[in-house]
Amino acid sequence: MAPPFDALGDAQATVLKLQGQEMAAAAPMAPQASPFPMLPIPGLTPEQQAQLQQGLQALGQQAGGLIPPGLLPPGLLPTMPGATPAVPANQPRFNGFVILAQQPLMDEEMKEEILDLFGDADSFSGNRGNCFTPGLGIVFQDPSMPAVELMVSFSCNQAMGNGFRWPHDVNGLTPESANTLRLIHERLFGPVAPQGA
Repeated sequence: MAPPFDALGDAQATVLKLQGQEMAAAAPMAPQASPFPMLPIPGLTPEQQAQLQQGLQALGQQAGGLIPPGLLPPGLLPTMPGATPAVPANQPRFNGFVILAQQPLMDEEMKEEILDLFGDADSFSGNRGNCFTPGLGIVFQDPSMPAVELMVSFSCNQAMGNGFRWPHDVNGLTPESANTLRLIHERLFGPVAPQGA
């Protein structure tokens, strides 16, 4: 088993579910612009048309209060212009990526499985994407050495490390190692999200 993974048998491990890609904040709308464009409606006077347009503008400004927060899953509805980003600024992060969930890894067999996978050069190949949107993070902490941090991007088919020199020539996941890591993610946090994982 390649270093540093050969020395982490007694280390404490924490597994993180990461949000690999964040929604960008929408540009604010110009003042007086309505999120509901309106064409003239035949039969309405200009005053009625203006009142209807004002009502639609007010509805657009109040849309955030029409549906109670948390009622709909994030991303179900398109973001209204001027709305706040999906991720609060104070959301905890791991190497710059938003942490959606985390838990200590208490299962010794699963920890050994992870160490064996990352410590074996045969778990990696040159087949990887030119992107990196991690959905899984793993931190090994041992008081006798610096923390070893790992991130896995399922959609980009690669892994990266932080706090140590990557011991292998390549970092693309083989189909077997990708499947093993997906199953670990599924056991801890549920299925891997289709995008950004």
